[in-house]
Amino acid sequence: MMKVLSAHTPCWNDVAHTTLNLYVTFEDTKDSLGEIIFTASPNDPESHGRDLFDRAVALEFGDIAEPGVDMIKSNVLLQRAELTAVTNSVIEKLQADVNILQDSVELEIATDKEIAALATKKVSLSAWKKYRVLLSRVQEQEGFPTVVEWPEAPGE
Repeated sequence: MMKVLSAHTPCWNDVAHTTLNLYVTFEDTKDSLGEIIFTASPNDPESHGRDLFDRAVALEFGDIAEPGVDMIKSNVLLQRAELTAVTNSVIEKLQADVNILQDSVELEIATDKEIAALATKKVSLSAWKKYRVLLSRVQEQEGFPTVVEWPEAPGE
C-alpha cells in the first residue's frame, strides 16, 4: 500500500457519493509527481484507494464538498456515452441478424423458424433504437444534470 503523506480538500464526484477526489501526496511519488488529484472509491482495486475513501468519509481530511454542476454534468454525459456504446453494439448485432433473416425470406429459402425469428428480431431492434433515442434526449430533461430519469433498457 502506498503511504500517504498528505491529503486534503475532498469533493464528491457525483450526487450518489460513490467516488470522491482529493489532493494527495504519496511518499513514493512526492518527488516525481508531487501533489496529485486522486479519485478514491470504496471499490478501488488498490487498498490505498479504498483506505483514502474510508478516511475521507470519516472526515479525516475535512468536510467533503458536494460536486459542482459541471462535475455532475460530466459524469452524467459519461454514463450516457457508456450506455450508448453498449446500445450501439446491441443494435449492430441485431441489425446483422435481421439482414441475414431478411435475405433468407427474400430468396424464398427461409425456414419457419427463421420467419418467426425475423419478426422477433425486428421488434427487439426497434426497442433498442427507441432506447438509443431516449438516451440521446437525457440532457433535455427538466432538472438536468442534477435530476436524470434514465430510460429503461429493453431486454435482449
